Amino acid sequence: MRLPIFQRLKHILVTDFARDEAVVTPEATLRGTLMMDSLDLVDLVFFLQREFHLEARLEDLRDVKSLEALVTYIARDAGQGAASVAAIR
Repeated sequence: MRLPIFQRLKHILVTDFARDEAVVTPEATLRGTLMMDSLDLVDLVFFLQREFHLEARLEDLRDVKSLEALVTYIARDAGQGAASVAAIR
């Protein structure tokens, strides 16, 4: 069974970006709470493409502020619908 989107995203942020697990919450912001700079965002796009088989682009993430919004973006793009979005809590 595959992990829900948020758990998979959290794993990427903790493992590949060395972010503290305690701050990786649905409300966390990419640039604020997680202190991701523009190079981190480029890397994040790569990890999203690999993990979720998305055609994600950096431009797509410019308006994404929170991890909850990112989960919604991933669920919509991956065709997983609202059930995966609800699984973040």
